[in-house]
Amino acid sequence: MAATIKVLGFLLQKTPPIYVAVISGHWLIKHSTPVWRLNDPEKGFQRIVKKERAVEIAAAVLDQRRCFPNAIVIATNRKVLSFNDSSIVLDDNMKFLVIDGQHRLWAQKYSQFEARYVCVIHCGLAEVEMAKLFLEINDNQKRVPSSLRWDLVRLVRPEEDRAAIAAVELIYELANNEESPLYQRVDLTGEVPEKTLNQGSLAPEFKRIISQRGPFREADFRTQVQVIIIFLASIKSLDPAGWRSGGTPFYKARVLRVLVRLLPEIIGHLGISTLTRIESKDFMKYLQKINVRSLNTQEIRAKQGSAGMKAIYDEIKSQIFA
Repeated sequence: MAATIKVLGFLLQKTPPIYVAVISGHWLIKHSTPVWRLNDPEKGFQRIVKKERAVEIAAAVLDQRRCFPNAIVIATNRKVLSFNDSSIVLDDNMKFLVIDGQHRLWAQKYSQFEARYVCVIHCGLAEVEMAKLFLEINDNQKRVPSSLRWDLVRLVRPEEDRAAIAAVELIYELANNEESPLYQRVDLTGEVPEKTLNQGSLAPEFKRIISQRGPFREADFRTQVQVIIIFLASIKSLDPAGWRSGGTPFYKARVLRVLVRLLPEIIGHLGISTLTRIESKDFMKYLQKINVRSLNTQEIRAKQGSAGMKAIYDEIKSQIFA
């Protein structure tokens, strides 16, 4: 007779039977696989899961002696589970297919802390039905907007990434400061599609310039905000009507990102160590050299990915420092 364990759980749905159970990580790994056709769970996970990601998850969650706040989804061909009051009985002959949460489960292999996993267990599924459930869950998942992830940095405030905190604080201030050309024009959470500028696009560039050595990084927060407002106002003055309508190339996300990226270089070229002395005319000496025709919408759209960003960067930099 197979050895059994009793875990905390309950019947969530009778037909088809779905259970919710709390199962220890090591037991679950031993009895689970991400590929139903492979009998060896170890090889199954090694073929499907990215080790680097699992290690990162282990360090970020399990090594902090925390369990995951969301359930993993598993399936079995067992018709029903033995259930009594608030307990579910599992035996050593059981085998589960991990439908969703492979990396979270495999992270257990890289942590000394044994986690307890909340599992949603779908019973009575054949291999084809398991595959359909996998596709249904994974194909229909909506990625968390990058803007929302950045906005949550303001809430979580990760001590190990001070530059990220500073970046989102700057963007929040620029989006809420009435003096800022970006006042109420930045989608902070990725849920306002009518705003063409979003935090997810701008934040990496602000983090970049905050991380670079130089007078901008060394300045206090209020000075940084003021310098950026002057810089943005100077950009806006190149085409005020286009900025208001959002039609100018200078208001396009990739062009604006490049201009932000160039800010420390412009400050360095100015040779001004005291940022409080910077005026709009200082920035205009450089910005007025930009050939707007080189930034037409069709060409910008054609430049995709990091290679496209570099092309825009090289183009503008060659003009303003000519």
